[in-house]
Amino acid sequence: MQEKPQSSHDRGGKGPTKRIAVDVADPQPHRHHMLPVWFFIGLILLIYGVIICGTGIYELSHPPATVLANLHAPIWWGTVMAVAGASHVYKYRPGKIRP
Repeated sequence: MQEKPQSSHDRGGKGPTKRIAVDVADPQPHRHHMLPVWFFIGLILLIYGVIICGTGIYELSHPPATVLANLHAPIWWGTVMAVAGASHVYKYRPGKIRP
């Protein structure tokens, strides 16, 4: 805490007297940064994409009993989701200075 001298006028007419006031407030206000919601959406897309792609890779050695299993859709969609999520996380990452 810093002490700042302040003057005030005395009612007796003797002139100004010195008082000491304690500065409680911070001289520099704290800056609060809000994270954009797109960062968290990108994070969720990235996590889900990695999980879905991992299950698709697992299904290569243990094929499911479905009609279109030979298209390997979990690998493709997991990769698309992971790339989209990674691009959102990179674009809206915390600490990046935007105009």
